[in-house]
Amino acid sequence: MNLRKLFDAQKEIAERQSSPTKTRFAEFFYGHRHGAYILLIVIIALVIRLVAIDHGFPYIYHADEPAVIRSALGIRFDPNPHHFDWSHLYFYLNYFVYMVFAKLRDLATLAGLKAWVGSIAPIIYNDNLIFYLLSRVFSATLGAFTIIPLYLWVKKLVSRNAGLLASAFLALAPFHVRHSHYALIDVPMLFFLSWSLFFSTFSPILAGLFLGFSASTKYNGILGGLFMALFYLLRGSKPLIQRALDVVKLGIFTVIGFFIGTPYALLDYKTFIRTDGPQGALWQFTNVGKVPFLEQIEKFVSALSTKLPNDLGYGAWLILLAGLAVAGASIVARSKATKQSIILTCLQRIGYKPIDDSTPLRFVIPLAVGVFLALTFYISGLEKNRSHYYMVVYPYFFLLAGWAFSLVIYKFKKPFHKIIPILIVLLPSLIMSVSNIVSLVNKTSSTIYGGDVQENVRITP
Repeated sequence: MNLRKLFDAQKEIAERQSSPTKTRFAEFFYGHRHGAYILLIVIIALVIRLVAIDHGFPYIYHADEPAVIRSALGIRFDPNPHHFDWSHLYFYLNYFVYMVFAKLRDLATLAGLKAWVGSIAPIIYNDNLIFYLLSRVFSATLGAFTIIPLYLWVKKLVSRNAGLLASAFLALAPFHVRHSHYALIDVPMLFFLSWSLFFSTFSPILAGLFLGFSASTKYNGILGGLFMALFYLLRGSKPLIQRALDVVKLGIFTVIGFFIGTPYALLDYKTFIRTDGPQGALWQFTNVGKVPFLEQIEKFVSALSTKLPNDLGYGAWLILLAGLAVAGASIVARSKATKQSIILTCLQRIGYKPIDDSTPLRFVIPLAVGVFLALTFYISGLEKNRSHYYMVVYPYFFLLAGWAFSLVIYKFKKPFHKIIPILIVLLPSLIMSVSNIVSLVNKTSSTIYGGDVQENVRITP
């Protein structure tokens, strides 16, 4: 199968899913069936992220969690956290969650329900731990609901089936599942970035705002703007000046969204631009460090061969490689048949002129590949490039994996025959995610809901 047939097959999938010849009943049933699938995926994702959400209690093993909780609680006394090593939106959102919880708890006390509630869940009245639990539940919820914008984005650019598969891959992605169990900023950053990518398909203003929210949760969320800027420049039949204007809108509203979430970056700019300590944002940018170019290449290869497959799921990774291999082989075969250079053949196949919205795959797939590799290479050049730094590339990986796998299962006509390969590919991710959850459960004390919790707390906000 050559690359054109691959694209034609994907286009046929999309046309079949949106065919105007369907009856209203069939459209209703088909749309709601996929809605039910997404609901099921979200529920599964939420459950596996909430299991063992109290891990480690009464001890806090991750050093960054107390910094988040203390910063969020401190907003009660001063809306300026006075440090910009992390941007502030997540602090404000957590503070809002805390205040809603505090009001509900006060109402329960006024209603004379404190003793009853405390007997069922004593942790609710344990201020040493309850805010950690609330923030973890909040992060886990955002992690699970990231599936919705990812599905909508992939569905818009590729197909509904690709969106469902991409969502399933994210739901069981081992590192995302594990990291969603912590009150940290990476999972919420991805939540806002995913919404920004979806909004970029129809509104540069909304895309910019949510890209700003993503950067206002964690600074590296801004890297997601690379895909969107190139997407606007390449897509559609608009004149170049109008496409460039969309990029400008994206940039302006990204800045606005960032300052909405981190207003003291502007109001306290002298602290924001400091480089001599963790109070300043610019210190954070220099603190990650850089490695020599040859070492960057080595770490890039290591990330692609070991770190990312382990974090994202080996099944999804192998499917993606297989899909890209088939596409590459098609380009090489076509190049030999036409006696053209591989580069020219590739350009002819993927489209090197502005493309209208009816053939998005001709540039979305290579664009996603390029951005995924470029950002992975950049992050590999940082001296500190732990797994959570790569979370900004997740949407592009899952888009590509969903696309590649949707082409594979397209060959199977019966639903049962499609389920088998899906389960096989998802199985490694499920096993690794369950293993991660078990390791978290093993850290949890059996006394966390007992009366001696406060005595055992090692780190308190």
